[in-house]
Amino acid sequence: MWPSRTSWNWNSMDIGPKRDIVGELRNAFKQTDVHFGLYFSQFEWFHPLFLDDGKYNTTLYPEQISYPQMVEIVTKYRPDVVWSDGEWDKPDDYWKAKEFLAWLYNSSPVKDQVVVNDRWGTGTMGKHGGFLTYSDHYDPGTLLERKWENCMTLDKHSWGNRRNMKASEVYTAFDIIEQLARTIACNGNLLLNVGPNMHGQIPAIFEDRLAEIGSFVNIASEAVFNTKPWIYQNDTSASNVWYTSRYQSELSNRVKQNIEKFPYNLQLEPFTIVYAWILDTNHDSFELKSVKTTEKTTVTILGTDVVLTGFGLSESLTISSSKIDWKKLPRRDVIVLKIEYAGSHNRNPLQLTS
Repeated sequence: MWPSRTSWNWNSMDIGPKRDIVGELRNAFKQTDVHFGLYFSQFEWFHPLFLDDGKYNTTLYPEQISYPQMVEIVTKYRPDVVWSDGEWDKPDDYWKAKEFLAWLYNSSPVKDQVVVNDRWGTGTMGKHGGFLTYSDHYDPGTLLERKWENCMTLDKHSWGNRRNMKASEVYTAFDIIEQLARTIACNGNLLLNVGPNMHGQIPAIFEDRLAEIGSFVNIASEAVFNTKPWIYQNDTSASNVWYTSRYQSELSNRVKQNIEKFPYNLQLEPFTIVYAWILDTNHDSFELKSVKTTEKTTVTILGTDVVLTGFGLSESLTISSSKIDWKKLPRRDVIVLKIEYAGSHNRNPLQLTS
């Protein structure tokens, strides 16, 4: 996908579109605030050198192809993320992973800002990396202390493009919104893949899904971006409710520094905003037993102008569905509540789930 010195006459500049695809993407990203990352497959399934390495127990492929190409793309395109894949067939010594990472973090042009995942050789997944991906579609359901990533596809069966794909084999927007809530609640990031066709076009059904998801995320953005896990990840008393949280924006730096020493332990009434993602809305009322209320507790239903008060002192928060302006909700199958001045509580979910 770029004019590589290690792939003469078999790259997107020498044949095909005659274009530096990676370079064009890099230049397009420079016009945005989005961080630019590059995926790199350690092996090519049908590369002669890789196949010969397997036959003759040699290491010509990483020495002449994969390792030089990784150095090449970092030096030339300076990605903020290097997302390694295809490592499972060989150990990290074969892939020269240690040598590459040592160069990346000590001598490369992106050494001070680059982030990598955890796929660098057999047995490294879930152990080594700036963030952990574990397996594809990883969904632990409990809080993980280290930052991790739920990497998944809209097509249930492929990371690429399938001409025989059926609509029933594509995740719905609700499916992805649910994964987003579960992932953030457990200290993860969501990576969502779509497979373009041979002409570089995104199939219409993927476009529709992305537009629908994006419309919801725009409305619920404050419950998504720059949030953190809460002291509870979900509410077992309610059906399919997940929590995210953030600190009040007007906190002084000194207060933030003090409370951030305990990132997941404390629910502090004047400092914390809790977001409850209700993903099963077919009820007459919603009781959140994990949320204590106070005289000051307020609940805003994101996407509407509804603000609820008057909860008083209680060990749980209950909202009647009759108080929800259903016509103004962006979706009827998801409700996101912004809860301010919930009661203080001390609970360490890491100790409880480890």
